[in-house]
Amino acid sequence: MKRASALLMSLWIIAVLSIMVLSFASEAHLQTGINIYVRERNRVNRLVDAGRILAEVVISGYSSVSEWSEDEDVDKLLEDDRWYREKRDLKSGRPCTIGPILVDEENPESGTVKVEICITRGLNINELTPDGDNNWRLRWEMLLKSHGIPEDYEVEAYDSQHHSRTRFKLINLLVASFADWVDADDNATSVDGEDCGAESNWYEEEYDDGKVDDEDKRYPRNGAIPDIKELSYIRGFREFPVVLTGGVLNPDDDPKDQIHVRGIADMFNTLGSAKVYINDCTRDELLTVPGIFDEDDEEDLEKSSENIDAILGAKAEVPDYDVDESLEWWQYKDFQDLQQRVADYGGGSASIGTEAGNYLLFKPDDTTVFEITIACESMGMTRSVKAKAYLKDKDVRYVEWEEDPVGDRKESAR
Repeated sequence: MKRASALLMSLWIIAVLSIMVLSFASEAHLQTGINIYVRERNRVNRLVDAGRILAEVVISGYSSVSEWSEDEDVDKLLEDDRWYREKRDLKSGRPCTIGPILVDEENPESGTVKVEICITRGLNINELTPDGDNNWRLRWEMLLKSHGIPEDYEVEAYDSQHHSRTRFKLINLLVASFADWVDADDNATSVDGEDCGAESNWYEEEYDDGKVDDEDKRYPRNGAIPDIKELSYIRGFREFPVVLTGGVLNPDDDPKDQIHVRGIADMFNTLGSAKVYINDCTRDELLTVPGIFDEDDEEDLEKSSENIDAILGAKAEVPDYDVDESLEWWQYKDFQDLQQRVADYGGGSASIGTEAGNYLLFKPDDTTVFEITIACESMGMTRSVKAKAYLKDKDVRYVEWEEDPVGDRKESAR
């Protein structure tokens, strides 16, 4: 009996010790995994720093890089500046790509980093105002019409001046209400004889009925808006959100009478300039440029489309001056170059008015905001960053820094 008890006790002790050993082994294995994760995480974080430095090298040095010449010595240029090709791409308005490159060429497991830089698209909405552009209203109207809103489409809205509901042209309502949201005065804007703007008193009366939650009550900023999402609080845009997002403007009407519009929100940003970067732009952006669209007959977009087709198409035609013919398209050097190449394109019926020169950029300048994408990989672990930055006094200054896949965390400008 004593021997059986001793045997059982021994077995019990062995079992406990085995469990302890397994526990220690499991903990050691887990700790090793954690250490490896932390090490690789730190490594991939350092790759982000490497990508940021690469982006800053190119952005801060693009303006001083030499222009292409037929007799240039490529080997010598690369010897003097490893990133001269990327800088030249950026200077000419092309998207610039660095890598992917190994951080340590002698160690394939050191990790790779890839950086892409381009000029941020979109018009700075804070410059499309009475204080920022003499043609601000014309550009707004053209933008709204080109996205599907008929010029004469009317909606019923509250007229605070006469304390009654009346009908306004939707385009006038949107344009005037935006102007009142950002301007400094408290006088409602009138468009084409319609008092369709909205200052603080209009919003106060609108909120009095209790249908709007307190957290959604907003009043004119009387200054530049910091985020495009703020448009959704402005009169006209708040009643017709499809103007921003796209959709059916009049869903309650007969299907055959419904008006489908494209959202305009992605046309804007709150940085940079309201000028259009001609060497990397969209059709919609070009449709906001006086001199490209026909101001005398704005309802007829045929001529405007012809001009835009020529602008986009002529970039792929080899110019009549020396260029690097290994490329697929050639940027416009200046406004004169644009006019000449567009006039020569196709049948030669397209023409760009001289006033367009006031609304076009041909090279990055001090208003340019660059969009930077950094993608890193090390031992199966990845990290990506999207950032926006501008160049001032030869320093790269960030206005946005968003890390992924860590989360939608944004760090303010440094």
